[in-house]
Amino acid sequence: MIDFSGFLRSGLVPIGLVCHLGLAVVASPALGQSDSDPWLEQPVTDDAFTGYLEFFAYDSDLPLEIATLARSESQGIEIERIRYVSTPGVEAYAEYFRAARSDPRSRPHVVLVHGGLQSGKTSMRPTAELLVRSGVNVLAIDLLHFGERDTGLLTTFTEDDKHQNLYNRPPLYLSWVVQTVKDVGRAIDLLVSHYRADPESIGYVGFSRGAQVGFIVAGAEPRFNAVALMYGGHLDRFETGHLAAACPANYAGRIAPTPLWVLNGSFDSDYDREKSVEPIHRLLQEPVQIRWVDTGHQYPEESDLSDLAGWLRDRIGR
Repeated sequence: MIDFSGFLRSGLVPIGLVCHLGLAVVASPALGQSDSDPWLEQPVTDDAFTGYLEFFAYDSDLPLEIATLARSESQGIEIERIRYVSTPGVEAYAEYFRAARSDPRSRPHVVLVHGGLQSGKTSMRPTAELLVRSGVNVLAIDLLHFGERDTGLLTTFTEDDKHQNLYNRPPLYLSWVVQTVKDVGRAIDLLVSHYRADPESIGYVGFSRGAQVGFIVAGAEPRFNAVALMYGGHLDRFETGHLAAACPANYAGRIAPTPLWVLNGSFDSDYDREKSVEPIHRLLQEPVQIRWVDTGHQYPEESDLSDLAGWLRDRIGR
């Protein structure tokens, strides 16, 4: 087994060497929240970062092949459940929320990404519905291995299961991050081409794992006009470190000039304030608004979501 760990930590080995050739990696010392991640102190160079972007590229001409699986309406909100092609051989599932009988072109949109719950996108329905009532249409997507994209990789969806089988397997997690960035990019394509969203009025909203990977998505995807990350951070309490191309620290400072809104709980046991959250906050560049609330790791309060909705309307409203 070849030890590429030193090169991988420096960001000098191409991602494809690991992802596509399946090379084994000798684990570097566990980073965890109690130790320092070198990229928090010094993110990778612009040349290395540009190399990472190549692996997030996809064929935007690939037909989406959209299939409507269900439609419903409740209290003035229409919900359409769909399946579509994300990348070759990969199907994605989403729910589109909009004000009933409204013209999508008249409202801003967000791509909404859930945390690490088995239910996936459906766990974010209350957030989606609040945003719609506040004037923002929503496309909530399932992350790979969650919700309707359950592949069997995860069986119990406990913290042990998720970390042993996905989050703490560096090459596999990197592959998952790459697919997630592509999935979100295709979600933008879907909003513009199918739902007639204004490409200048699209934002990203991520919660928990959707916020952690959201640092990467927003740093790699320049088409978002606003980004909101809720209850996320650099590493959660059970993670032992990532490859450079899957580390949020190498993307956080590159979200700018896209406006960024960040919400975190001071007593969050998953994303520790001092070890995980404040270090990545120090990498952020203006324009950014950071909001701390006296909570643990939980769904945002309605008042915080209302403030988020107002912030989104100010930046991507029509």
